[in-house]
Amino acid sequence: MYTVGLDADTRAYFTAATMIIAVPTGIKIFSWLATSYGGTFALNTPMTYALGFIFLFTIGGLTGVVLANASLDIAFHDSYYVVAQMGLNNLCSAIDCMLGTIFLVCYLLFNINYLSKIDPSRSFNLLLNSEKNNKTVSINKTNWTNIQSAENCKGFSETIRQLSNLNSKRDSSFYNWFAGIIDGDGNFDIRKNSSNKLVLKAIRIKLHNRDVRILTRIQNYLHIGRIRSDKKKPYSIYIVSKYDEMKFLIECLNGLIRIKIPGFKKACIYFNIDYKEANYNIEPFDPYFSGLIDTDGSIVFNFNSNRIECNLEFKYSDYTRKLNLSNTIPYYEPYILLRKHTNKKTKKEYKSIAFKYQTVKGMIYLYDFFMKNRLYSDFKFYRVSKIKEFIEIRDYKIEPKNSLEFKIYSNFLLDWIQYKNPLWTKVPFVDKIR
Repeated sequence: MYTVGLDADTRAYFTAATMIIAVPTGIKIFSWLATSYGGTFALNTPMTYALGFIFLFTIGGLTGVVLANASLDIAFHDSYYVVAQMGLNNLCSAIDCMLGTIFLVCYLLFNINYLSKIDPSRSFNLLLNSEKNNKTVSINKTNWTNIQSAENCKGFSETIRQLSNLNSKRDSSFYNWFAGIIDGDGNFDIRKNSSNKLVLKAIRIKLHNRDVRILTRIQNYLHIGRIRSDKKKPYSIYIVSKYDEMKFLIECLNGLIRIKIPGFKKACIYFNIDYKEANYNIEPFDPYFSGLIDTDGSIVFNFNSNRIECNLEFKYSDYTRKLNLSNTIPYYEPYILLRKHTNKKTKKEYKSIAFKYQTVKGMIYLYDFFMKNRLYSDFKFYRVSKIKEFIEIRDYKIEPKNSLEFKIYSNFLLDWIQYKNPLWTKVPFVDKIR
């Protein structure tokens, strides 16, 4: 276009307009990447084509921005550079997208229409969830299905969505973690109706907006409930209030809840479900512990002892006293502490039980546990992820303050304590390292 004799002003306009178009295109690409990062990622054939499309589209867009420059466009006119740019943007990207779609559709049709008919034992990698068929079908003990109804918990299957492999194990992992979230900051809203009978109005989880990713993970996984933000306070609430959805959650969590037992038992009675008592000896690498830390736990730095610690504290009750976390993190037992507190308003005394992981040698075991059962509280996970780096520079604390070693140490701690912590300036040891 620039070679047809446009005046300088018109060429400048088209250059600027093309550059402006590149901005929303770039945002679109970052949105695709963020969606892939935040979701359940399975590197299967359709996903490989999708990633290939993003790569080709990005390269095509970058070369297109180059051609937006009028002088470069004139120089590249009638060259293979322009042909390659058009091919990347239009032909190659379109073919890549179509091939990925064809592979996915053929895979689904082959499973649904062919394999399910020729194999009476249904041992193929296929799952069709409906009101009458609600169980997972597997190839073998390690590979599980990767097709599931989008609205499975409601008992119908109008839509089918693709899941990653090992779905059975991920289900168990998710619901154990989810039980920890409920026991930490969950609530069963039990009320009396007009007939003076107890009914479950809603299941709620209230968290600070800093940890809203926990709520979005739950909603995205279950495809039920809604998230409501508090307009006056920095909190968000995940709410499930429909009868079928609440019953589904109670059935899934039965045998996993350990602390919010009174409300959970009433919910079981309401839905006529036999209550199952959970095992209070938390198994090694049980995601339940991650759910507790995500909500009620803390990852803190002990400056005097020069170590990263993990603490968990509950109000002392018949249920919390039965919690046994001795084997949860292999080779790292918590120090259990009973405390007395006084309520400032009512002046009543109450006890709390605390589980403290406070040894230098145990930091690496703490790191290993949360790398396997990650935290979805971003700032807590960030703090845990820095443990290995901290171990390497831990001894720099004793170096002179004007030394390079101490500067590395202080920069690490400042970054560690500042991440998503608006009150970091009030941390007592900050003045000692600045």
